Amino acid sequence: MRNNIKYWGLCLFIAVGLASCESEEDDLKDRTSDLGGYALLTDRSLSRFDTNEELNIDLITSEGVTAETVEILQDGEVVGTATVSGESASFNSSILGNFTFPDDDGIDEEEGTYPVRIRTTYSNGNVSEDPFTISVGKVLSLGNAADEYDNPNQITMDSLSSVSLAYEVYSFSAPIDDVSLMLKKNEDGTYMPSGVELSTDGGYVELSETNYEELNLMVNDTLHYKFTATSGEMTDVIESTIAITPKAFTTSNSVTLTDDALTNQLNLATGEISEEGNEEGEIRFLDPTGFEVINDVDISFVEVESEFFEEADVLTAWEAFEAGDPETSFTDLESGDTFVYKTTREVEDEDGNVETYNYYGVLQISNVTTVDGEVVSYDVEYAEGY
Repeated sequence: MRNNIKYWGLCLFIAVGLASCESEEDDLKDRTSDLGGYALLTDRSLSRFDTNEELNIDLITSEGVTAETVEILQDGEVVGTATVSGESASFNSSILGNFTFPDDDGIDEEEGTYPVRIRTTYSNGNVSEDPFTISVGKVLSLGNAADEYDNPNQITMDSLSSVSLAYEVYSFSAPIDDVSLMLKKNEDGTYMPSGVELSTDGGYVELSETNYEELNLMVNDTLHYKFTATSGEMTDVIESTIAITPKAFTTSNSVTLTDDALTNQLNLATGEISEEGNEEGEIRFLDPTGFEVINDVDISFVEVESEFFEEADVLTAWEAFEAGDPETSFTDLESGDTFVYKTTREVEDEDGNVETYNYYGVLQISNVTTVDGEVVSYDVEYAEGY
């Protein structure tokens, strides 16, 4: 039933569209028949650079009738006269205005429209007035509409070098002399040239090909970038930002390790507590008040300050691990003792392909419980990701 509704809806849409086209064509035929012709503005989309370009008009007339004069009107006033040449005419875009469009607060916007009417006087003495809207837009836009690519507005530090910045350039006929890219760090930074040459036809800029590393960006910084197009003394600018966000851990758990042989092993990947000798265990309780790596698991730890735990992410854990001296066992731990660790894990994607990744995590000891002066358990809170 649903498919039938879609089918009849499509048929109705097509029928309405055809009826609309037929109605418009009938209206134009009637005007041609009644008045002797009509004007069709073929160029209606301009960029901010197209302030002095010729716009074309097609003149459709009845047999034996010619267009003698063509005037361009705005708000009922004649602002210019088109040059007529047989079955066409043209006028210069400069008659439209200064390409500024005040908003309700009187602030000039860079994009807008010009409603115009084309008044044509024919050799038979009749006159037609045909309404059109001419749009004016920016030269530059971000992203790529052709492949529906939008520039990212946030990224993790380890993925920053792989970012592509797409830009599009549009001009009706004004020449584009140059397109450049500048970069800066954070709002209060100073823009610097990116060091790459850009096509005036639009395209992509690989951030890895720029000199962005000179900005010394870090997590929680914001990369500002600015494209500028020039045509003669005219410029068009478009700006955007990419926030550099922490790389969140993908899993987290809170468990309790004990000195009891039934609950003394932990698999960090699954969060499962198991008994002594379980082949799936990765670390186990180690007297007194410690833990050690087991089952030849490829994992090691570096001790860090306890304050590190709250703000840690994958990348800061990686940095701290690489800066330390990894070990596989620790004893005499206290509540608040904190570690970063590195391990390798196999990850299967949705297609069944398996790849090996380096995982980085953070682990903290808490709630150390003693009985008769001996530690019998402690809580382990941890998170990891890649």
